[in-house]
Amino acid sequence: MTSLLAIGQAASVVVKRLSAGGALVASLTLLAFAAGCGGGSGEAAPDVPYAKVQSVFEEYSCIGCHPGVNPSLDLRAESSYDNLVGVEALLDPTLYRVVAGDPGKSFLYLKLGGDPVVADIPGIGTRMPPRADPIAAEDLATVRDWILGGAKGEDGETGGPEVTTPGTPPPPVGNAELATKQKGTGTISGTVVDQRREPLAGALVTMLLQGAGLEGGEEHYRVAVADASGRFELADAPSGRFLLKAYGPKTIYVSRIVVLEPGGNVEIQFGLPDRVVPNPTIARPTVNGLELAMNVRGSDLDGNYTLAVNPRAGLVYELRSPDNAPGRWSTTIPKQLRGPWIFMAVDENCNISEFLTVGG
Repeated sequence: MTSLLAIGQAASVVVKRLSAGGALVASLTLLAFAAGCGGGSGEAAPDVPYAKVQSVFEEYSCIGCHPGVNPSLDLRAESSYDNLVGVEALLDPTLYRVVAGDPGKSFLYLKLGGDPVVADIPGIGTRMPPRADPIAAEDLATVRDWILGGAKGEDGETGGPEVTTPGTPPPPVGNAELATKQKGTGTISGTVVDQRREPLAGALVTMLLQGAGLEGGEEHYRVAVADASGRFELADAPSGRFLLKAYGPKTIYVSRIVVLEPGGNVEIQFGLPDRVVPNPTIARPTVNGLELAMNVRGSDLDGNYTLAVNPRAGLVYELRSPDNAPGRWSTTIPKQLRGPWIFMAVDENCNISEFLTVGG
């Protein structure tokens, strides 16, 4: 989409259950990023001036979206260094944006590097820049070598807080088969925080299945709602590969790719940036028997992300409009459900509308 560290983003988690003792093991092998992590070779660390890194941000127009679309990260020249080195990532709060000396654990490098296994949705999130070719190999090498050399600032020194315990990036999904069922024997739990890293009560964490036979290649099915502490739990999760997406009112959504073995359990943390662009907007949500409808206005509306959510039933339904045009969006559900219903819309840049609730 349109953001370097925040749009659409889908990190993967592979969970396997050991036969002895039922312990959980996360497969933590990073794809080809290991080649850029360095260490142990005895070679001198590269010395890349930070000005060259900043030129990469400017060449690929990263500074247009950060902070213009995603205010949680400012990549303009006067702010970028202090926003990167030793700073916790928001989208995955278990990681850091730049860990000096270790590209393989630096969120920035992983976001730029992508994952060829799943094309445009790498294990660490949507590859940046979005909807474009990957950055040139020499530019990715510039970022990698700068981090390897200590992530030094313009003064030639490593600044920012020291990272003593960097997180472990999620692994690539490999050749895991797509989930085909909505339910199984697994459990997904975790937290959702906002840009201020405060619990985001009422955030929606949805499960999507993927497949060639689904409109847009994916479809929302199930939902968990975050409580007052930002905690959520999605029980009876299926085995296989599927998507999770976290939504909050007037934020930018974040995604993860999840791969579960039967009976697997996984903990996932989401951080949602504030929405800057006031698009889209919704009004007049209605529930009339089996018909769900609302008015949606704005540009670049996304046909797979105009939603009606029933927390009581734990279900999500996608509303449609001809050609994804502004106006009245609707759908017919298979059976009548008690409310409340939560309505929301998302544009193709992952900006989320307000939430509107109907019924009780």
